[in-house]
Amino acid sequence: MSRRLAILLSTLVLVQSGTARQIKVICGTNPERRKEEMHLHRQAVLARRAAQLLSAGAQAAPRSAARDIGNVAIMEDSDGVVAKRNPFNLDQRTLTFTPTSTAATAYKFQLAGAPYDASAASVGSLVELSDDDSHVEQIPFPFAFFGKTYQSVFINSDGNLTFNAGDNASTDRSLGRMVAGGPRISPLFRDLDASKAVKGVTVTADATRFMVSWVQVPEYSDFGTGVLQTFQVRLFPDGQIQFAYHGINTTGAVVGIAPGHFQGSSSVVSFLAGSSATYSSTVAERFGGDSEIDIQSATQKFYETHDDAYDYVAFLNDEDIPAGPGAVSWEQTVKNNRSGYGDFAVDDAGEYGSPSRLQAVLNLGPLSQFPSDPTELVSARADSGYTTLKLMAHEAGHLFLAYASVPDPDDPMARPMLGIQQAHWAFNFNAEASFMEGNRIQDSGPNAEPRYKVTATVEQYSPLDQYLMGFRTPSEVPPTFLVTGNPPGFSTKFPEVGITFDGGRRDIQVNEIIQAEGRRTPDSTVAQRHFRMAFVLIVKQGSTPSVKELAQVEGYRAQLEPYYEQAAGGRAHMDTTLRHTLSLSVAPAAGVVAGGAITASVSIQHPASAALTVNLMASSAAISVPASVVIPKGATGASFTIAGVQQGVEDLSATVDDTFETAYARVQVLQPAFLILSTVSGNKQALQNNGTLAQPIVLQVTDQNHLFYPGASVQAAPSSGGTVTPQVAVADATGQVSFQWTPGAASGAQLQVFIDGAPATQRVNITALPPASINAAGVVNAASFVTGIAPGALATIYGTTLAGGITSQASLPWPTMLANVSVMVNNEPAQLLFVSDSQINFLAPTDIMPGAAILTVSTGASTSASLQVPVNLVAPGIFFNAASNFGAILNSGTTKTTEQQPALRGHFIEIYCTGLGAVQRNSMGLMVTVAQPQVSIANIPATVQYSGLAPVYDGGLYQVNVQIPKDAPSATQALTLTINGVQSNTVKVAIR
Repeated sequence: MSRRLAILLSTLVLVQSGTARQIKVICGTNPERRKEEMHLHRQAVLARRAAQLLSAGAQAAPRSAARDIGNVAIMEDSDGVVAKRNPFNLDQRTLTFTPTSTAATAYKFQLAGAPYDASAASVGSLVELSDDDSHVEQIPFPFAFFGKTYQSVFINSDGNLTFNAGDNASTDRSLGRMVAGGPRISPLFRDLDASKAVKGVTVTADATRFMVSWVQVPEYSDFGTGVLQTFQVRLFPDGQIQFAYHGINTTGAVVGIAPGHFQGSSSVVSFLAGSSATYSSTVAERFGGDSEIDIQSATQKFYETHDDAYDYVAFLNDEDIPAGPGAVSWEQTVKNNRSGYGDFAVDDAGEYGSPSRLQAVLNLGPLSQFPSDPTELVSARADSGYTTLKLMAHEAGHLFLAYASVPDPDDPMARPMLGIQQAHWAFNFNAEASFMEGNRIQDSGPNAEPRYKVTATVEQYSPLDQYLMGFRTPSEVPPTFLVTGNPPGFSTKFPEVGITFDGGRRDIQVNEIIQAEGRRTPDSTVAQRHFRMAFVLIVKQGSTPSVKELAQVEGYRAQLEPYYEQAAGGRAHMDTTLRHTLSLSVAPAAGVVAGGAITASVSIQHPASAALTVNLMASSAAISVPASVVIPKGATGASFTIAGVQQGVEDLSATVDDTFETAYARVQVLQPAFLILSTVSGNKQALQNNGTLAQPIVLQVTDQNHLFYPGASVQAAPSSGGTVTPQVAVADATGQVSFQWTPGAASGAQLQVFIDGAPATQRVNITALPPASINAAGVVNAASFVTGIAPGALATIYGTTLAGGITSQASLPWPTMLANVSVMVNNEPAQLLFVSDSQINFLAPTDIMPGAAILTVSTGASTSASLQVPVNLVAPGIFFNAASNFGAILNSGTTKTTEQQPALRGHFIEIYCTGLGAVQRNSMGLMVTVAQPQVSIANIPATVQYSGLAPVYDGGLYQVNVQIPKDAPSATQALTLTINGVQSNTVKVAIR
């Protein structure tokens, strides 16, 4: 085995107690907001349906009325627009998370287990915690959590445990913070003030469990004592986790477990509803209680009476309903198909009532928190310099910002340019006074004391912001820097002018960000520059906003348009009027081959009551379009032709009158030499017996911005003996072409595909592969290479075309399908570690019976012939270095093999092997072998201390700890392992 095996010890990072509480009111945007809001919406819908069933026969409540006053949409607060969403429902219950393996890489949950243990909580050791504080405690047993093992844990006053470091921040206790931070166990992640506890936080620990109890600990309150909460978390040696509740009265909290650092894809669930699913990453629930704006319901309600004509919908309310716990406002991205700025692809727009257009929703909170003059400071954010317009520009910027960062060479999980919620620039990053919590930092040089000073905050979309938004080229972004060497919490401070500090300096070039995040796609040549935002004011049912309130919202709306353009350096525009939709099919961007043409269309949402003339205009001579096109009466669209005259980028606009929006698109015209031909499907298929392929060859013509190029001419030329139909294909509306290739019987058959007019270097070679097959003796023990398999053992398959030309390695938990490859053993899927055309590593099912098994390999293109494989009860094999025959044997507690550092006589070594047969759980929660192996070193029996599954894997890999005999000879010796009378392969071990 080439990889060194070791169990890494957790690093304990001590933190100091929190001092003064920071401002609580912040932007609530975080990468997990989307899942949180969608879950709360669904829970609210279920609650409303239940209430309707209970009140069957009663008079239905009047529906919410919606109307427009000028360019402001007015929405009443009924029909779920304002609701109490998902009140806490776990009180007097116990929530149990059970790991599915000894490594605890995945969990199942259920509401079951012992109730709250009041007696143990009362006799536990009191933990001295102040508000926003942390304290580290030793766990009396190794505790596995999401694939890693810990011996200590931080108890945080805010109702949660973390590993590796404490968390004493004062920012929003949200799902986003839970997922972004370190590994976390959250029985009640809430702003709790342990310094005012009636009882306190206690720890009860022994060899059977580790328990932390929050006994009558209040929620934080500026005055007096907040509502008391009582609950506990229990950790067990087998990795099980329990939350027990005994008096919870909260208006909101996050409950769940998370591996931290955005590992995997989080799941937001209803613990009360239950689930049979297995979760390999964050599983959590966000509870509410106070009345909140249900943004999904509100957006759906908006689209009932408005066209799908907006990129943003922004909500304000006149009912003093906060945007969220501790948040002034927030943004939620609902659609993103761009890349290169640190965010992920998503398309939830349909669930918000927008089939095609909507990209983000903004919850701007209560109107009362903003001054009438949008250029005046907002009192809650005055220290950072935010005005109403700056806050609105901040939230609009979250469609793109701030998610990008260079890596940290000392911590691969860290994103050092990011601060609060991992969605804003860090305090110690010179963000050129970006709207996104950005400072402008003055560096007075290494000899100055202090060296750095904040000279400005939140003024603009910085040059880096504009690059990430698609408004600038990389060459237009000047270098910047990050101040290093400050405590971890320093990066999450809020921006403030005049703050001075010291530290090192890390210079950052935009190319470093591009290397980390990938190319900004689409880039500034064709990225969207024209956006539309609708302003919605939510009011009480049956009420009309006052003239003053309307004037206030109208002032924000009207002034945001010029302010956004100015903040973006004149490179982007925001239209905030309420108008009917006018859509260009080529928006936001499209491609045309130079000398060619494409068909485009304009469309409206409702049939035209009379013939509608749409005026078309191109900004220069790169394309040719008709001056106008007419949508006939009763129709919703009309087509026209865009001709590519010469290479370049063209702005295309379509207008009707003031009742319709102006539609924009950017059209890229390229010569064939600049186009990209890529394979969509059909390459490296396995030949069928008659020399044909089961699937067509599909390719796509695009450019570096992934724009399609309809009408491009593509040719295909088969090698000798083969045929292809057609020989020339024209790209369709999605830039795709399709060919049916018959390679014939000749070996090494190829199909060359190329764009007419493109250089030969851009040709794509398509190959056909022989059918998948397994070598006659090609199923062996993965460690010893002896033919055959054993239940629960790691094994290797050797053959040809086993993976359709793909090489892929799995991470834990090992899947049963990898790169479209599966292995069936007696019709039971096996877990896969690695696949390639010549080799597959897999975990044999634990329930196969000794004798023989039928093994089959399937790929997306073919299925191998079945092979009968011998199955043994045990098949001990020790992993080894094939070049030297030294075993995968570590000096116990280290990462050093005996080949690197010979082991001392009388000391312990760890032997890594496979095929040791059945296992069972012992009193410490470890999976140990049923049979006890014997180990011989230089023909001298060694004492076996432990034999079982290696704790960092899901199975298959066994670990045997033995003590080297004190009379063993030094130098290189032979080592063997025997179990149930079956001997392993012989490997080398070095002794001194």
